[in-house]
Amino acid sequence: MIYLLLNHEKISAPALADQLDVSVRTVYRYVDDLSSAGVPVYVLQGRNGGIELLPGYKIDNTIVDKQEQSAILTALNGLKSFGIDNGSTLEKLSAIFHQQPVAWITIDPSTWSDQRQQKNDLAKLRDAIIHSHLINFNYLSAKNEYLPREVFPYQVIFKDKAWYLRGYSVERQADRLFKLSRIDHLQVSKKQSMVDGKRPWLTTRSSQQSTAIHQIPIQLHADAELKYRLFEAFATSQIIQEADGGYIVNTKINDDDWLITYLLSFGSHLKVVKPASLQQRMKQEIKKCLAQYKYMTKDVRICFVK
Repeated sequence: MIYLLLNHEKISAPALADQLDVSVRTVYRYVDDLSSAGVPVYVLQGRNGGIELLPGYKIDNTIVDKQEQSAILTALNGLKSFGIDNGSTLEKLSAIFHQQPVAWITIDPSTWSDQRQQKNDLAKLRDAIIHSHLINFNYLSAKNEYLPREVFPYQVIFKDKAWYLRGYSVERQADRLFKLSRIDHLQVSKKQSMVDGKRPWLTTRSSQQSTAIHQIPIQLHADAELKYRLFEAFATSQIIQEADGGYIVNTKINDDDWLITYLLSFGSHLKVVKPASLQQRMKQEIKKCLAQYKYMTKDVRICFVK
């Protein structure tokens, strides 16, 4: 109740009762309790009456300065779409700090095609991580394997336009990274992610994290037409423009199953310069692509002959 009064100059007893989900009689009892505790709250009778605090009253907020207060409020406001709380925490802190959050950023975890599912999954993951629960889900790997997974989750990551879950895989007995868009039928188990009083990933995380994702140095050559894609995908310090308008990119990249298809997405305007092993893998994949059109090309030639 005191937080509501701090945020408003005056509130009627019925309005307070409605927001606190109590009776009007209970509101007046709260007023008596606060007054007895030394809080300067009083009731104004009449048509324009209501309940209010003595002007100038405020809760001591010297623990954090104004800049820190703004940072806290802005962070909470930006995360509202994650359903972290129903807004009561933000309202209470706004009252204590005597300022409103500046909504300069909004973080929306949902996709354009699905406005609810990803938010729901993130809420489940948040609760599972906070309360140390095991989770179960079906996962579609880059090898098109759709298999059930049991994971002890401990972190949600947003990186390179996508959401990921990092956790300890029961099947693999190792730290793993899962793309949220490939997770289906996520359920939180009542099992605790504790084994003999210890979280299972703590003994393996440092060693597994270094091997779970393998990066390789690569050099790429791109035509000028790809400038917008290059500056979206790579740091400017990794891009060198050549005299002919083309670009050389020197970077490190995850050597995952998606690497070849990712590089092919740049089309004919991109070429792998090195390493030679990656060049060879690209050639093999391009040959497979051409094989898809082999019979189509033959049929076209037959049509021309006729």
